[in-house]
Amino acid sequence: MKRIILLFLVTGFSVLADQENKNEVVARPAALTEARKAIDKGNAQWIEAWDKADASLIAKLFTEDGVLLGRSGKLFKGPQQIFERQKKVMEGAGKGVKATVTTVDVWLDVDIAYETGKYSYKFQEKGQAVTEEGRYVTIWKRQNDGSWKILADMGVSND
Repeated sequence: MKRIILLFLVTGFSVLADQENKNEVVARPAALTEARKAIDKGNAQWIEAWDKADASLIAKLFTEDGVLLGRSGKLFKGPQQIFERQKKVMEGAGKGVKATVTTVDVWLDVDIAYETGKYSYKFQEKGQAVTEEGRYVTIWKRQNDGSWKILADMGVSND
């Protein structure tokens, strides 16, 4: 597990190295506000995906080389693998999952935004109410068209 977390962090930091000579942190409030609006919109789409049990809505949030770190430590790479994983998870959870995503902080470095937050999923499993809660780190990347997509996402359950 430590290796996977290290890989996740190295991936995020290697993106920073690829920023060529863009090493200064963006301090403009307008740029941070714009990124935060895009992140809020993406998080709303994540919640909608769970509400509708539509894995494609989550997969569309990721870049072509985006990575989702699963709870077991397995990495899912690219929208297709992420879609397949989410579809299986959503089918297992059934209908009626109530997801919440609460952003705690966002840091912006040019075209990369780092988001930390808290999540909660409430659903029924074998007739019993289940709540899964935890924290997450998501790295967002501004696309050429100005939109923001997830480059890497990792949740850490409170379990």
